[in-house]
Formats: sequence, structure tokens, C-alpha cells
Amino acid sequence: MIPKGFIPTLKREWKRMTSRPIYMVMTIIIPMIVILFFATFLNKGVPSSLPIAVVDFDNSSTSRLIVRSLSAGQICNVKYKLTSYESCKSKMQQGEIYAFVIIPRDFEKDMYNGLSPKVNFHTEYAHYLAGSLIMREINTTLSTIAAGADLKVRLAKGQNYDQAMAQVQPIKTDVHIIGNAELNYSFYLTSIIMPGIIFLMSLLCTVYVIGIEFKEGSSRRWLVVGNRNILISMIGKIIPYTVLFSLMVIVSEMVMRKFMGFPQNGSPLLLYFGALMTVLAYQAMGILIIGILPSMRTALSIATFYGVIGFTLGGFTYPQFAMLPAVQWYSYLYPLTQYYRIYSLVQINGLSLFEAFTPFFVLLCFMLVPFLVLWNIKRTAIKLDYERD
Repeated sequence: MIPKGFIPTLKREWKRMTSRPIYMVMTIIIPMIVILFFATFLNKGVPSSLPIAVVDFDNSSTSRLIVRSLSAGQICNVKYKLTSYESCKSKMQQGEIYAFVIIPRDFEKDMYNGLSPKVNFHTEYAHYLAGSLIMREINTTLSTIAAGADLKVRLAKGQNYDQAMAQVQPIKTDVHIIGNAELNYSFYLTSIIMPGIIFLMSLLCTVYVIGIEFKEGSSRRWLVVGNRNILISMIGKIIPYTVLFSLMVIVSEMVMRKFMGFPQNGSPLLLYFGALMTVLAYQAMGILIIGILPSMRTALSIATFYGVIGFTLGGFTYPQFAMLPAVQWYSYLYPLTQYYRIYSLVQINGLSLFEAFTPFFVLLCFMLVPFLVLWNIKRTAIKLDYERD
């Protein structure tokens, strides 16, 4: 049986949604822009052709091979071939390159004589991703060339190929990369940032649609339509936005899986269910914020601060296990942390609901939060009028 007042409240909110452009901007236009942006912005997956400089004091066949190998790689682009350390440093300070390599004199001769020549590599880690990728590319290139030179020397000394390889590479590694075999930067960034922004919009929208009732002095009418029951009035107001934001998150997940080729090892329906619960959790936090601070401007400011901090504490850029113990517990106050765990457990590791039960349970606990402030929202709706605020 549908409670009295629920359908009128639902119709009233739908009328408000369709009669004010800002509602459509928050619920549909901004989420669609976010989806299109991330679907195209990181479509290559990994940054490529990052500019670097090289100073080749040796000018030998081996040093030229190093330069060609770096240029042929996916990450580095040898944009400048300079003649001194000072010129390279100037280019880096001006932001024209991310790194530079200095190959010393007599590099090839020292290498074949077993003297372990040093190649100087300079990068600035203010751009952490670019510096890390370039360092990995240069280390791989130099290690490969060094191994090739070592193998060439051993073969020249009369060792057969198998004996030489056993000494050049005494330990072979068999690497298995789970969940992101292509080392696609977008696979771990877009998978959380895209739905995360939509979750943030659901939080702000919840604060706005309740706060605007106080500001415009229409909150008493809202309660009357809901049969003077704050719970019915709140559910009738929030449900349309729950449906729209959940659909937007599901669309973003479908785009990532179908069009961007993101890994899928678990049930998509379970991930969609996690998205729905995360939207509800953020709406619950929005109700809590506007219930404690029944001024729309103040509540929106606090909600924005709260929502943005969630991206830092979500654990997808800086590992949650590496945080201070007190911060780890604090991160549980953010639904995005639980959504990231659901994504990792379900989408990446293919676990079932029973195996990934904990984050779902935490999200369920968020839905109890509004009951702490519903009484204050009702009191505010009846007694306060912010029409002149």
C-alpha cells in the first residue's frame, strides 16, 4: 500500500524538476558532459610522446642507439639534442621538457671494457605521472641495451648462446598483471573519477532541492503535500533524483565497459546495484548536511568540501593501507571509498555479493543517517522562512 501523500509529493517534485532548467542541468546535462569528457580525454590510455632532451657526449653507435630507442618508444619523444647540462636545465625550468639524459664520453668503450659507465638521467617529479613513465621507459631501454652489449661480449669470448644468456639473465621473471594488463592509465582513473563526479552532483543536488524549499518559503507546502509526514515528504522528493543519478552512473559504467574496453570479471548487475547504493548514501549525507545546517548557501559549501575530500581519501590514487590509521577510519565516512572497493572486488576480481559484502553493508549504514536530522528538517520547514536570505 502506497502511503498517503507520497504520490502527490512525487508529482510536485517532478513538476519542479521539469519547470526549472537548473534541475535538468544538475541531473542530466552535467553528468553527460562528464561521461563524454572522460570517454574522449583519456582515450589513448597512457600519455605518449612526452618531450625530453638528450646530451650525447660520446656520439658512438651505442649512444646513438640509445637515442633512437628512446625516440621509438611510446612514452618518450627526444625533442631536443643539446650540448650541455645547463641548456637542458634551462629547458626543464621553462617547462619545455620533463627530463633529460646525458651520455658521457667514452661510454661505448667503457661499456665493452666492463667499466660500468654511468648515464645521467634528470627528471622533475612535480609532474609525478610523467616523471614515473619516463623513468620506467629510460630504465627499460638502458637495461635492454646493456644486456645486449653484455651478451655480445660473451659471445665474442667464445661462450655459446645458452651459456651467455644464463649469465646475462640468470633469473627470468614471469609477470602477470591482473585487472589492467595494458597498464592503461584510464582504467584506474576514469573508473572512479567519472562516476565519482556524478556521485558528487547527487550530493549537491540533494542539498539544493531541500535548501531551496527553505529559501523560497515553500517548505510548509512541501510538508502539507506529503501529509505532514517528513519521511514521506523526503522520500517523495528524493526518489526522482535517485533514479536519474543512478541511471547516469550506470550509463557511465556501460560506456567504460562497452566502448572504452575496461576489464569486466564480475557481474555488471552487482556493480549497478553498488552504484545505486552509493547514490543513496550520498543523498543521505546531503540530507544530514542540510539537516544540521538549514541554510542552503552554507550547506552547499560544506557539501562541496566534503565531496571533494572524498576523492583524496577514496584510496584509488594513494593506497588506503598506506594512510595513517586514524585517516583510514576517517575514509569510511565517504561513500566513494566503498564504491571503489566494490569496483575492485566485483569488476576487477569477479567476487560475488557474499564475498564483497562489507562495502555494501557500510553503504547500507549510510542510509540510516537521515533519521538523525529528519526532526530538525521538519522543525525548520515549519518554523523558519529563508525567503529574504
